[in-house]
Amino acid sequence: MLARHIIRAAAVPLALASTLLTAGGAGATGVTGWEVSLSGNSAAGSLMSVSSVDDDLAWAVGREDGHGVIMRWDGGQWAEDTAPGLPDVWQWSAVSAVSADDVWAYGSVGRDQALVHYDGERWNSVTAAGPADDSWPEVPIDAVPGRLFKGGNALYTYAGGTWQTFALPALVDIRDIDAISADDAYATGMKYPVKGGHPVTYHWDGTTWTLMDQPPVRTGTDTAEVAASSDSVYVAGWADDPDETAPVPGVARWDGSAWEDITGSLATFYIHAIAPDGAGGLWVTGNDQAEPAHADPVFWHFDGTTWTKEAGVPALDGDTRWPSYSFYDLAPADGSGGFWAVGEYSTPMDSHGDMTVNGLIERSTATAPEASTG
Repeated sequence: MLARHIIRAAAVPLALASTLLTAGGAGATGVTGWEVSLSGNSAAGSLMSVSSVDDDLAWAVGREDGHGVIMRWDGGQWAEDTAPGLPDVWQWSAVSAVSADDVWAYGSVGRDQALVHYDGERWNSVTAAGPADDSWPEVPIDAVPGRLFKGGNALYTYAGGTWQTFALPALVDIRDIDAISADDAYATGMKYPVKGGHPVTYHWDGTTWTLMDQPPVRTGTDTAEVAASSDSVYVAGWADDPDETAPVPGVARWDGSAWEDITGSLATFYIHAIAPDGAGGLWVTGNDQAEPAHADPVFWHFDGTTWTKEAGVPALDGDTRWPSYSFYDLAPADGSGGFWAVGEYSTPMDSHGDMTVNGLIERSTATAPEASTG
């Protein structure tokens, strides 16, 4: 997950069903699993990050035809955010909502960066610390009451109108941040290049960042995701193996004293987003590369012991011939255990060999019978 404001709430394991909704429509009653909340021809061509305040208020950010787009959920539908003050950017890559009048978004335009804050009435530009990150323009942010965290080529914290910068060693880049509170946050990334480098994970204690032990993932794993809960910290990524035809995912869990490799049966998956389920487990999603190739959106769930592979809901106009679905972020949708997943999918090629990429938002609903393990 690029950035999110985690809702610390209990959740129960979710299974997935194939119920479809119209683009931008509200959730159907009596439906279990996941449902499509936004698809088709909408204001968003791809969505990179999502963050919610409660059941009736959330934001998702991305791009469409070379310009940034911010979408807003009002409890009934998703629509482009029309609040004044947004600058023109190429894309918005991260959003983090603390409350209805405390929302942050990060984007990029050319070689510059854009950081904005929503105060409940308008978006206001805020000068971001540090230079734009040329290596990874999708810089992570995460906000909690009283503090904003920003990654990239250094670690930055913002509180009371002042930035604090924590310099990183050469070739280290922070790819994701997850904050539990203003005095407790985690960041992960890599000492690049991947070949010959290694993952890095840092902990913020309210004063400074401290390098943690190296996670025990496969050599060559690019750890780009971190998710923290009250009892565990997870980092995840994937390795490109020249002897493999599909990505090799890796997930590790920190229990407060040591790391454990929990990758287990999770396989053939580009991990783009992870999120604790609120019940001691973990949700993982991204882009499935399992053979035989298919085009269904896919989620994996870890219950603390076992991984379960579960199918999401295809869009009505989605391609069915190859893996065309990618989710880039997961975030709690409310206090009852529901989740938002945002990303993109492709439509079938037309007679000219062209295809369209559309933004996709799915939302988990009530519990359903347990799925078979993968």
